[in-house]
Amino acid sequence: MSWDIPSIPAAGTIATVAGWATKIINCLRYLKGLDSQVPTIQSGLIIDNTDGDEYLKLPLLSTVNIGTTLDAEGEVAFDEQTHQMKEYDGTAVRAIISEADVDDTPVNGATTVPVSSNWAYDLKAVLTTRGDLIRRSASDWERVALGTSGQYLKSDGTDAVWGAPPTDCSEGTYGGNDTVNRTIPHGLSLTPKVVLIRDDQAGGYHYFIYGQEAAIYGDVAGGNVKHAVTIPDATNFYVGNAANYDQSANLTGQTYYWVAIT
Repeated sequence: MSWDIPSIPAAGTIATVAGWATKIINCLRYLKGLDSQVPTIQSGLIIDNTDGDEYLKLPLLSTVNIGTTLDAEGEVAFDEQTHQMKEYDGTAVRAIISEADVDDTPVNGATTVPVSSNWAYDLKAVLTTRGDLIRRSASDWERVALGTSGQYLKSDGTDAVWGAPPTDCSEGTYGGNDTVNRTIPHGLSLTPKVVLIRDDQAGGYHYFIYGQEAAIYGDVAGGNVKHAVTIPDATNFYVGNAANYDQSANLTGQTYYWVAIT
C-alpha cells in the first residue's frame, strides 16, 4: 500500500464519506506499516519536545536479524543481544560505539566521548613479550625484542638497536717488524685518547701515543724521544718510524704490550 491522499472533489462531483474514510484509513495503515510497507517521511522528521519526555525508539532485533535486515545504506536498528546501535553504511553493518565501549580514559581530558583506540589494539598486537620495545620501521610500527643482559640501546644510523656497551679500553700484543706507520687495530670503535706501550725486555722502553698528535713518544735509555707516526683513528693506532724502529715501538724480534684508552 502507498500513501493515499484524499483529493478535493472536482466541481460538479460528490465526495462520499465512505470514499474519504477509505483514504484516511489507507494513510493511517501506511503510517503504521500494517501492509508490509516501510513508511517514508518525505522531507525530514521533527519530534516535538515540548513536554520533555519524548523519545525515539529504534526497532529491537537480534544480531542475526540485523545482519539480514539491514542491507541498504542508512538503515539503523538496535542489537538487543550486544546492546549496540548498528547501521548499514553501504558496504556492511557497523556498530556505533558509545562511551561504554571505551575502557580507558580518552585523550585530552575527555572522559566520556568515545575515541578511536585502534592504535592501542595494534600496539598490543605488536608487543608480544615482556621487555619488548616498539620502533618505527620504514612503513609501520615494529617490535624490538629485549636485548641480552648488559646490552644497551643505540643507533646504527637507521634504527634503534641493541648492542654491546662502548668499550673504555682495550689491550693486546704485537711483534715488531721494522715497518713505517704500521697499523695496530685497537677494537674500540672510537679514537683512543692515549695508547700506552711497553716492550717485553727487562728494564724495557715505554711509549706513549696521544690521540691528538701524529707522534709516538718514547722513554728510552733514560731519555725522552719523539718520532712522527700517523695520528690514531677509530680503528687503529700506528707505530714505526724508519729513523729508529726501536724508539718508535716496532723493532723486529721485539714483542710489545699495549693498552688503548678512550
